[in-house]
Amino acid sequence: MENNPQVTRKELAKKLDRTEDSIRYYLRKMTKQGIIKHEGPTKSGKWVIIK
Repeated sequence: MENNPQVTRKELAKKLDRTEDSIRYYLRKMTKQGIIKHEGPTKSGKWVIIK
């Protein structure tokens, strides 16, 4: 995410050998904890690391 802020859940799942559902779970968890946030539109936005 740091090197590629436009990474998709599908790409993360493939790189980390996880399911897309598990990636979605952890992205939501990190967003709620204030670690990351998503800026821009859903399809073409980017992830920003806060902490």
